[in-house]
Amino acid sequence: MTLGEWQARLIEKSAIIMSHFVETTREDRLRWRPSTEEASQTRSVMEQLGECIFANQRFLAIFRGDEPATPPASFDSFGEVPEATALLKSSAAALAAEVRKLKGDDLMKTVQTHRGPMPAALAMQFPVRNMTYHMGQMNMIQLLYGDTAFHITEEFTTL
Repeated sequence: MTLGEWQARLIEKSAIIMSHFVETTREDRLRWRPSTEEASQTRSVMEQLGECIFANQRFLAIFRGDEPATPPASFDSFGEVPEATALLKSSAAALAAEVRKLKGDDLMKTVQTHRGPMPAALAMQFPVRNMTYHMGQMNMIQLLYGDTAFHITEEFTTL
């Protein structure tokens, strides 16, 4: 297995695991923005999911050499959870297919990102890091409304 193939699998697995977090969030809390004061800038589970879809699409464009889209006015433009999680998984699958193409010297090729130029080997890690970060935030939202269940899927324990 190449490094690109390994990272591609992590991208796909992250989308599956994140989808599970979304699917196990109580429906009345999917768009809840918990706050402790008026200046709070928290985002809902659906907004975080939307950001991850956008990030996957952004990095897909970067790896294809296309101009990435600008962020949407709202990351929560979904009707229901099945639509949103399907978009997350399909954006991850498309990105993973592109990352799988990276072999050998391709990994050190410089790509232009919104964070500046970096080697493809570093840039291909960003989508997984982003989804992992937001999974933790989703878990915190679940804990804040009293859900103490450990929401994991088989993807947590398999390669």
